[in-house]
Amino acid sequence: MPILHVNDVDLSVAIEGKGPPLLFLHGLGASGRVWSKEVESFKPYFTTIAIDARGHGESARPAHYTLDDHIDDAAGVLDVLGLTDARVIGSSMGSYVAQGLAARYPARIHSLVLIVPKCHGETSSSARLIAEHADEFKGMTHDEQQEYLLKLSFGPYASEPMQAAWISEERRFPLTPPEWDSAATALAGFDLRPMLPRINANTLVISGRYDRLNTVQDGQECASLISDVEFVEMKRSGHFPNVEEPKLYITLLHEFLAGW
Repeated sequence: MPILHVNDVDLSVAIEGKGPPLLFLHGLGASGRVWSKEVESFKPYFTTIAIDARGHGESARPAHYTLDDHIDDAAGVLDVLGLTDARVIGSSMGSYVAQGLAARYPARIHSLVLIVPKCHGETSSSARLIAEHADEFKGMTHDEQQEYLLKLSFGPYASEPMQAAWISEERRFPLTPPEWDSAATALAGFDLRPMLPRINANTLVISGRYDRLNTVQDGQECASLISDVEFVEMKRSGHFPNVEEPKLYITLLHEFLAGW
């Protein structure tokens, strides 16, 4: 994948298709590769841009960075590529980046999809869930903890093969324990709520009924602070509606983006 030098960091960015820009922002511990199915579905209609966030995937992994850095990086990628009027899809951590991007640069964002979002947090959602299940995580290696965390994040309808396939995809570029700590620490103590009323992009918020990382209530709170918004609760999903209800999920995205 191409490497773009943005804000003094090398970012791996996959660009495919042709048409209006569609930016994909992944979650904590993952990489831009997790968007492969969405990219295949949308590249006939859009120029798809999937970033490996700093600290993730094949991008540079500095020891210290913040959510603001992720937001600046997303804006910087658009700058380097000379893009405006972007559609943006962000999942989990990527939804925090997307919210910040759309709030800081409202004139540059055409429409916005926030998948399993929250808009503030004292810690990363992963750190909170690990703390809540501390006894279960005790004695596990780092890799075992990461896999178990992902399993906890699915809803009750996700089959074992479904979970295994997605865990493999999420962990294609695993983080070392120090890299994971840096990535999670970047999401500690953020609060986007004062910024969200600045968003003027048409926005779709998707939450999973059984999501234990970012709950339906978290998604509803985000939606309540954005003026032009549609909220959808996916009733058979946890934190990964793209995997748990893939047909409904991709239909929602296509219908929303086709309308804007």
